[in-house]
Amino acid sequence: MAVTGNKRLRAARERTESWEHPGEGLSRRELAERVNAFLWERHRQRAVLDDNYVAKLERGTIRWPNARYREAFRAVLDVESDSDLGFVNSRREAAPLVTDPAHSAPGPPVPHQLPAAPLRFTARAGELTALSAACDDVPGPGGPVMVISAVAGAGGIGKTSLALHWAHRELDRFPDGQLYVDLRGFDPAGPPMSPATAIRGFLDALGVAPSGIPDGLNAQVALYRTLVSGKRMLVILDNARDSASAEPLLPGSAACTVLVTSRNQLTGLVARGAQALRLPVFTPVEAGELFADLLGAEKVEADAEASAALIRFCAGLPLAISVIAARAGSNPAFPLALLADELADDTGRLDGLDAGEDSVRLSSVFSASYRALDDDAAELFRHLGLTTGADTGTAAIASLAGLPPHRIRGQLRILENAHLLEQHRPGRYRMHDLVSLYARDRAHTDLPAGSRDRAIRRLVEFYLHTAFGAERLLDAHRPSIAIPPAGPGCHAAPLPDHAAAVQWFTEEHANLLAAQQLAARHGRHDDVWRIAWTMNTYHMRHDRRDDNLRVWRPAIDAVAHTREVSDQADVHRLYGWARMMVGDHGPGMDHLGRALTLFRQAGDAAGQARAHEALAAAWEKQGDHRRALRPALEALARYEELDQPARTANALNTVGWQYARLGELGRAAEYCTAALRLFRRCRYLDAEAYALHSLGYIDHHTGRHRSAVRHYRHAVNLLRGAYDTKQEAVVLADLAEVHASAGNRRRARLLWLEALALCRQQHRASDVDRIERRLEELG
Repeated sequence: MAVTGNKRLRAARERTESWEHPGEGLSRRELAERVNAFLWERHRQRAVLDDNYVAKLERGTIRWPNARYREAFRAVLDVESDSDLGFVNSRREAAPLVTDPAHSAPGPPVPHQLPAAPLRFTARAGELTALSAACDDVPGPGGPVMVISAVAGAGGIGKTSLALHWAHRELDRFPDGQLYVDLRGFDPAGPPMSPATAIRGFLDALGVAPSGIPDGLNAQVALYRTLVSGKRMLVILDNARDSASAEPLLPGSAACTVLVTSRNQLTGLVARGAQALRLPVFTPVEAGELFADLLGAEKVEADAEASAALIRFCAGLPLAISVIAARAGSNPAFPLALLADELADDTGRLDGLDAGEDSVRLSSVFSASYRALDDDAAELFRHLGLTTGADTGTAAIASLAGLPPHRIRGQLRILENAHLLEQHRPGRYRMHDLVSLYARDRAHTDLPAGSRDRAIRRLVEFYLHTAFGAERLLDAHRPSIAIPPAGPGCHAAPLPDHAAAVQWFTEEHANLLAAQQLAARHGRHDDVWRIAWTMNTYHMRHDRRDDNLRVWRPAIDAVAHTREVSDQADVHRLYGWARMMVGDHGPGMDHLGRALTLFRQAGDAAGQARAHEALAAAWEKQGDHRRALRPALEALARYEELDQPARTANALNTVGWQYARLGELGRAAEYCTAALRLFRRCRYLDAEAYALHSLGYIDHHTGRHRSAVRHYRHAVNLLRGAYDTKQEAVVLADLAEVHASAGNRRRARLLWLEALALCRQQHRASDVDRIERRLEELG
C-alpha cells in the first residue's frame, strides 16, 4: 500500500522527532515513510515511496531518480556518502558490481534527444510553475497516474520555447532520459509526421536494432511502451496536429512525464486527464522585456518612442517580437523609427514581420494553421477577415457568412481550437491583431469579389436592422424612417426589451461605427445615414455627444446621394443638433436652417415641425429662452394641426419650459401640466419624465418644495427605467437644489454626489465643475 497524502506525511514527521538511531531496525516500509517525510521537510517535495520501491533499489532494478533521493536516504540511514548506502534488510550494493570487463554487458542507451534550450527566454513564470507542480502533485514510481501536459496556443506564441526551457531546467527529474520529436503538425514545408515514423525514431533512440523492430504500428508501440516502462523519462511531442496524432506516442508507464504542444487545444488528451495549459500573448511589460533582451536595453532606451510603437505592432506575439528584433539587429546603424514607420501601415505589416525564412515569417506561420482547416472553417475564416470591429457576436458572424447561427457554431469551435479565434466572452469572438491582418489578406485574395460584396452587404444590413429594432424599443414614439427589408442571408438579432436594447447598443457600439465606415467605403450611402439615425437616441440619452457627431459627419456626406429631400432635411437637422451639442453653434444653426428650408421645399409639414423643435432647443442651448419660445410655439401649432398626440405633448412641454425659464411660472405650469396629461394618455413614459422635471422646476421656484421633490423623484425613477443617464444627472442635481433650499444639507450633498458621478462617467466637464462648486458652497 503506497503512503499517500499530507496526513501520512505529518504522522511520519511526528515519529521523526523521537529518532535516536535512525538506521537501526527499520523495515522497508518505515524507511520509505521516513524518506518521504525528509523530502517534504527539506524540499517540500511530495514524494510517495513505498516498500516495493525500496526493494527495487536494493535489487538494483531501478536507478536513483535524482540527487535529492540519495540525500534523503543518506540522512535517514545516517551515512556520509553514497558508497555507504545500504538497507536494513540487505547490506549488499544497490546493483551488482562487475569487475571483469570481458563479462560486462552494455546497458541500454539513455536517450538525450532534447534540442538546445532557447538562448533567450522571458516571462512565463506561471506556466513554468504549473508544469513543475503537475509533476510534484502526482504519485511517483508505481503510482497510477502519468503526467501529461497539453500546451496549446497560437502559432508564434512560444510553445516550443516554453517546453524546452522547462525541460532543461528540470533535467534532474528524468534520470532515465528524454525523448523528443517534432511532429510537424503545422509545418509549411510538408505534411505532418506520421506516428509510425515518430515511433521508429523513439525505438532507435532506445537502442533497438533495425532487425529487432517488429512489423506494424501496434507492435512497435507495444515495444516502445515496454522499453520505457518503469523509467523516469520525459517525452516531448512537439507541434502535434491534434490529440489523435499524439496518443500512439504516449508511454504506458506512470513514471513518465509527457509534454505535448500544439496549435490546437488537444481536447482529446484533456478529456483523458491531461493538464491543459493555454499560452496567452505577452503583456506589454513582458513584450518590452523580451524586446530589450533580444535587441539590447541600451538601443531600446535610446529610441523609446519607436521601440514602444514596434512592441505595440507585435501585439504581444513572441515570434513577432523576435522577428522585429532580428530585423533591427541586422541593421544596427538604422534608427528604429524607420522600421516603426514601415510597420505603421497595417496593410503591409505582415510583410514587415518577415525575417527571411519560413520559420520566422509570420505569414507562413499563420498560413500553416489556415491550411489545416477544413473547407467550411476556412471559408468562415476568410469571411471574418472582412470585419473591422474589436470583437464580433455570433449573430453578426452568422449574417456575415449568410448562414443561420446554429450552422456556424461547429466552424467557430474549429477556429477556436486552432487558436485562430478566441471566444473571450460567451458568444463574443475576437482575433489576435496579427491573425486579423492575415484573415484580411485571405479575404481579399481567396474570396471572389462578388462573395465579398454580398458578405459586406449582409453584415451592414445586420447592424442596421438590429440597431433599428433596438432604437424602436428605446423610443417607439420618435418619428421613424423607412428602411428596406434585409436581403437574403441577413438575420437581424431579436431583442426582447428596453434593457436588452441598451445593452446591445453598448456592446456593439464599436461595431456599429465600423459597419457605418464599411458602408461608406462600399458606396452604401443610404445605410451610412440610416445607421447614424438608429444610434441617435442612445447617444442622446447617454450624453455621447462626440460619438454622435462622429456618426453624423459621414451621414451628411452620404445623404447628398439621396433623392428624397425630406431625408436630406432630417440628416441636416440631426447633424446640426450634433454640432450644437459640442458647442459648434454657428455651423449647427446653419444646418438647422438648411433643414427647415429643405422641409419647406418638400412640403413636409411634420418635418417642418421637427425643424422648429430643433431650432427651439438650439436657442435654449445658447441661453436665449425668449428666441427659443417662437419656434417652440410654431412646432406646437403644426403638431396640433397634424393630430400627432405624442409630438404635441413634447411641444407643449418645450413651450412650458421656455416660459418657466423666462419666469412666467403660471403659464409654464399650464403648458407642462397639459403635456404631462397627454404623455400619460399616450403611455409615453420616457417623455413623461421630462414633463415631471419641468413641473418640479416650477414647484421649486414657487416655494412648493414637497411637490417639487415628488415630481423630481418620479422623474428620476422613469429616467432610470429608460436608461436616460444624461437627464437623470440633470434631475438629481435639481433635486439636490430643492433639499439645499429646504435646509436639508446632508440629503443635498448625497444627491449632488450621485449627479457628479454620472457627469464624470459622461465626461461632462462643465456640469462637473458646476456641481463641485455647489458642494464646496454647501460646506
